[in-house]
Amino acid sequence: MDVLRLAGVPGVGKSTVAWAVARGLAADGERVGYVDIDQLGMCYPAPPDDPDRWDLKEAALQRVAARFAEARVERLVVSGVADPADPPRANGHPTVSLWLDAEEVTRRERLAPRGWPQGQVDEVVAIGTAESATAHPSWAKVDTDGSAVDDTVRTVLARWRTDAATAATTVAPVPAPASTEDDVTGRVIWITGPRCSGASSVAWEMASARWAEGLRTGFVDVAQLGFAWNAHRAVGTRNTAEMQGLFAGVGAQTLVVTAPFEIDPAEVGQAFPHADLRFFRLDADPETLRARAVRRTTGEGPRIIGDDLLDGAPEAVDLAVAHGVRQRQTPVRAGEQMIDATTSSASEIAEAVRAHLPD
Repeated sequence: MDVLRLAGVPGVGKSTVAWAVARGLAADGERVGYVDIDQLGMCYPAPPDDPDRWDLKEAALQRVAARFAEARVERLVVSGVADPADPPRANGHPTVSLWLDAEEVTRRERLAPRGWPQGQVDEVVAIGTAESATAHPSWAKVDTDGSAVDDTVRTVLARWRTDAATAATTVAPVPAPASTEDDVTGRVIWITGPRCSGASSVAWEMASARWAEGLRTGFVDVAQLGFAWNAHRAVGTRNTAEMQGLFAGVGAQTLVVTAPFEIDPAEVGQAFPHADLRFFRLDADPETLRARAVRRTTGEGPRIIGDDLLDGAPEAVDLAVAHGVRQRQTPVRAGEQMIDATTSSASEIAEAVRAHLPD
């Protein structure tokens, strides 16, 4: 399996370009996976010896890369931040590492849709300028100024093809990731529900509350760890089990998960054989599903890769709601605790979930 890493500071377009690269390869029939490394390090409070969680995320990438390879993925695209002071770390696979770059004015324009306060934008841009100027020379820089996404994608693909042969001859050995499925305990709070029922918002609310209390807790969005096209098998649940093992190793005894409704609890049980699994299935009426879908099209909530409702047309809302209504008809599955999510806020639903958890 070959790996492409696209790093850079906020606003250079790394996630947008990486997603376009992966989707283009998938459309061509290639066995390709995608993951954003920022999704691999959501464990807070951070370990004292790894305050920026660089080590945690790099260890996580090594683990999930192995899972993608097991699923016979041939090309893995990885986006996200990286420690600019260090060379790209080995992950056990031939890797081409590119650092996307852009001038301050370009980054400001690209950060604008995030809705950040001006002070935050100024700080992020200033830090980014300093980091890009001192990025380790092992990261090959690619300028994205004045380039449309398609143009940058073509440049990146050309660099990947050109540099792949050299990367294949310089793979640094790494220790095999330890198995996590047979011996990891701890609690896994698995929150799912029909499309637009609010599972991701509720899971984030629960994790955030624990972080605010200083309780080291992991958070995983299974969909974000499961992007694999034309592959031999699904990888999201297995990658989530890897995250639980890694987070447990730094002291997190609870993992909060938001997951697509399609994943059966029986599959989850096989991936977490010794965990204290708690399944919660949200239920909301069609009117609530539609209201939440419409809010997503207006940009409410985080901008998540692969979300077809972001800036979506009315037709996208109709399709999402129809899908959610069909899922809602599925009988309650073994182990699921139903939670009424109609009209309630994420914090109220999270409180209802907590009421069903043992002390």
